[in-house]
Amino acid sequence: MEKKLIFVNPLGECFTPTVSGSRATWIWEMCRAAQEFGIEPWVLTEDASAECLPWGRTVKMSCPSLLEKRFLAKHRCRGDLTPALQKKWIETLFLTIRKKQWHRATFVFHDAPETVWFLRASFPEAQLIHLFHKAAHCSSDVRKGFASSVDVAMAVSADCARWNEGYFGCAIHILRNGVDSKRFVPLQKTKKDRPLIGFVGSTSRQKAPDLLLRAALRLAEGFNGFDLQVLGSCSEGIPQKNAYQELLEALACRLEQRGVSVERPGFVNRLALPRLLARADIHVVPSRCEDPCPMSVLEGMATGQATVAAACGGIPEIVGSAGFLFERDDIFGLEARLRVLLQNEELRDSYGRRARERAQQRPWSLVCGELMEIVNF
Repeated sequence: MEKKLIFVNPLGECFTPTVSGSRATWIWEMCRAAQEFGIEPWVLTEDASAECLPWGRTVKMSCPSLLEKRFLAKHRCRGDLTPALQKKWIETLFLTIRKKQWHRATFVFHDAPETVWFLRASFPEAQLIHLFHKAAHCSSDVRKGFASSVDVAMAVSADCARWNEGYFGCAIHILRNGVDSKRFVPLQKTKKDRPLIGFVGSTSRQKAPDLLLRAALRLAEGFNGFDLQVLGSCSEGIPQKNAYQELLEALACRLEQRGVSVERPGFVNRLALPRLLARADIHVVPSRCEDPCPMSVLEGMATGQATVAAACGGIPEIVGSAGFLFERDDIFGLEARLRVLLQNEELRDSYGRRARERAQQRPWSLVCGELMEIVNF
């Protein structure tokens, strides 16, 4: 009988190239990498109105509306996700697994310790694997019972693993994200006078694009020979206005007035991202949150950009010595590192090569192989 490997998308995330986040991307990349091992994983995910990623073994399940979940997802980080919504999602998973007769399959869950805890009693012979993409917060019952419910727990960085080990009291393996360095490649650029500084990600306060814009304003006081590119929006594929987005617009306007072009195309779908991302010469990750292992870091590095990133969460583990780090929210540190790179093209190119070389060491096929070894699949 074929051993079944099933990736389970978490509550609040669909499986599309246009309105999905990093965990859906992880599943998509790992499905493709698993084929190199002769494995065709299944994907369990919420149904969505947007077109699904092209993976034949995808089971779409109906659950409450996307907009409702996005509103409720704000509460999950505080551990008070609406019990009724969580219960409905677990019931949907339970019925789907039972209907498919996957009682002995290997399941990989993402940021869903509640789901592992609830499903363990119903499927005692299944192998329940859990991958933390962030620090978890859940009820006391789940916190106490998670260690005895999960077969293998993993985290996307050592920083993330340490936090969750302390929280749940169980051993956690490290399984860092990867990058497709065949899709994310350097762009053949024509000689130009103005370097392009790039940002990609959610334009939220946590990801701190404002810090980059403020540092650029300081640079532009005496030198405006550069431009900016900001890829992303505050909500995947759904334009939103709030005070922080208005602040970003105001900062971008001030830069434009100082002769610095700021391109802000908004959300970029997964398929179009590599080429747009590769247009930049300097890749900036100014995050002010404890980012465990943002994919945008490796993807920018893979395109051969000199990388400047905040030293928080698991980011230093990714960048290593192949880029420049600055302390969280340190506008002066960010400005200084950008100034050095803008003024020295040779140094910029050198660090771009170093970044790509480091990124190439972490293909998704390697991540998939590590997963197979950890879970003994």
